[in-house]
Amino acid sequence: MAVRIFEVTETESTRLTVLEPAPHRRRDLRRSKHRYAVLGLVCVTLPFVAALFVLGVAR
Repeated sequence: MAVRIFEVTETESTRLTVLEPAPHRRRDLRRSKHRYAVLGLVCVTLPFVAALFVLGVAR
C-alpha cells in the first residue's frame, strides 16, 4: 500500500498538494527494465548487422 505525504498546513485550501509521489508499481519497473534491455541489445547488435551488410555489399 502506497503512503503519500500531503501538505495540510493551510486550512482554507480545499485541494491537498502531494509532496512526495507514490512509488512506481512493480509492473511499471519490470516494463522499464525490459524496455532498456531491448534498447541496449539493439544498440549492441546494430553495428554488427550494419558491418555485415556493408561487407556483403562490398563483395
